[in-house]
Amino acid sequence: MKRLLIVLSVFCVVFSFSCSSGGTSKKAKSEKRVTNSEIGSAEMEGGEMLHLYGYSKDSEVVRKMRLLDIDFIDCYRNTVKIGRAEDIDIDFELEIDDDGFFEDIRIGELQSKEALKIAECVGEEIESIGVRPGNPRSADYRLSYKVVKDKPKQMTKQNKAKVAKNNLRSKTIASLAKMKKFRECYESRKAKNPRMKGKFTLKFMIAPDGEVYDIKLRNNTFTDKYVVNCTIEKLEDTVFPQGDSDDEVEVNFDFTATYDNPRPNKPRQSLSL
Repeated sequence: MKRLLIVLSVFCVVFSFSCSSGGTSKKAKSEKRVTNSEIGSAEMEGGEMLHLYGYSKDSEVVRKMRLLDIDFIDCYRNTVKIGRAEDIDIDFELEIDDDGFFEDIRIGELQSKEALKIAECVGEEIESIGVRPGNPRSADYRLSYKVVKDKPKQMTKQNKAKVAKNNLRSKTIASLAKMKKFRECYESRKAKNPRMKGKFTLKFMIAPDGEVYDIKLRNNTFTDKYVVNCTIEKLEDTVFPQGDSDDEVEVNFDFTATYDNPRPNKPRQSLSL
């Protein structure tokens, strides 16, 4: 009989331990569910990604608030101006009555008018829901808006090559006025016609493959036609670095000269690369 009591006592101790462990496990799982606090996310008009979280020790409150994910996000999106999205934390003190309704909703201290406006909007949405009746209580609830801005993408080797190619084309266009072959058109006629002067503009297009086409003479007041025709012929033979896109480029090439100083002006691009 004595031995039997000992065995029973040991059994009870083991059973009590397992019951205790089971209780702890359930509590841990319950707390884990509460800490899984993400409510939802949405992209803002300014390109930022908005993430919404809700925190409370009252797991039923946390579950109910998740039902208002879209409404809470709309409260933020309809208040914050484009490009002004920022992190905002809003604390609520909630009084739940016997019928399960949120009888009193108090808003904690906030740092901005925008945050207050969002909090008031959220409070109105909370009033529309309830929890299980028969358990009046107080609960704290934190609503946390977190904004993630896109990090600038690192430029790949291929993109760097494209940018370098475009830069080379831009540099070539910018150096037109300094090119020796265009100055030679003037220098070769200087001895025969030392008093020649005037200016003209050549408007032309550059194809994606670098070929020049559609050359048009504009605003010509130059006194020697040879210089004009020579410049056009040399421009037709000019090939620019190939672009990385299908964009065509329009360029205005100005040439101005006085009696003693031919002074080709820097060309103006009417379409950026």
